[in-house]
Amino acid sequence: MQNKKVLLIASAGGHLTQALCACSHVDEIVLVTTKALVNDGKIKKIYTIWSTQKNAFIHFVNIFYALYVLVRERPHTVFTTGGPIVLPFALVCKFLPLRFVYLDTLSRVVELSNTGKLVHKYKLYDEFMSQWEAVASEYNVDYVGKTFDLEGKVNQVLTPLSPPETPLVLVTMGTNSYPFPRLIAALEKMDIYHDPNVRWFIQTGGFEVTVKPANGEIVDMVGKGKMDELVKGSSLVISHCGVGSINQMLVYQKKVIFVPRLEQFGEFSDDHQLQIAKELSNPNMTVIYPDELLPVYSLADLIAIPRYDQAIDITNHAFSAVIDKKLFVEQREDSYG
Repeated sequence: MQNKKVLLIASAGGHLTQALCACSHVDEIVLVTTKALVNDGKIKKIYTIWSTQKNAFIHFVNIFYALYVLVRERPHTVFTTGGPIVLPFALVCKFLPLRFVYLDTLSRVVELSNTGKLVHKYKLYDEFMSQWEAVASEYNVDYVGKTFDLEGKVNQVLTPLSPPETPLVLVTMGTNSYPFPRLIAALEKMDIYHDPNVRWFIQTGGFEVTVKPANGEIVDMVGKGKMDELVKGSSLVISHCGVGSINQMLVYQKKVIFVPRLEQFGEFSDDHQLQIAKELSNPNMTVIYPDELLPVYSLADLIAIPRYDQAIDITNHAFSAVIDKKLFVEQREDSYG
């Protein structure tokens, strides 16, 4: 029986969201990630790996961890949407008879990601794809579309939930470890932040919020199931502009304000969130740039915003079918590619 196991490597957040969309036609997935926040029936096992975001030396340790996982799981193919944690796996796969299929993240609009550049430069791959046609052309790699409907063209007319008595505003800042005090400072200027008739749920990623909302809860991290419930129940979402958040808001057709993280304020290592923000054209989405204030909402405004508890399918299944074919070709005959 042919081995159909895929070892999927993706950091928690946008990388993982894209990877699962791309592998929507795969039946057996073993996941390597930084935080085990996901619950998906196709994922048979989850390995957690140390993040290299703040300490490059961890790459060396992760080489041995990568070898351990690969030998133990013996997948047919290794698939990834990028991020620093994939580099040890790419290196080990170069010397094993394992296919390594690399899909650069959707958030890199104008050039390959730093990880993508390294994997491409040293040819640590069997298949390499970008989700932007211009980027694919520049680096001479494959373009086969995007993992999901970024523009929200499949929005559906659904029956809304009843208006809430106490509307919920959800704030999510993603899974990375960079602080985002600029967003909190902007929230503090909103009248509804201090209104006890508005409930707030703020997910920070791990930094302290000194000025609390009048009615609310602040946490470092929540699992995907809990986040889905919060998104469905919220009247308004205020979010960083990560790909995972964009996907989730499109799935539930949410009214959302995106505030891209920026390198100049120490909120991320680059401006990829600003680049992806400029590609958003969904009428439910508002992007706030550094010289702009958050929109003004009243309690009545929040109550009037429609909410839906049904998810719509925004996965690009034609793209997933192409990925499936690239994953399950014959393994390399030699051990050095």
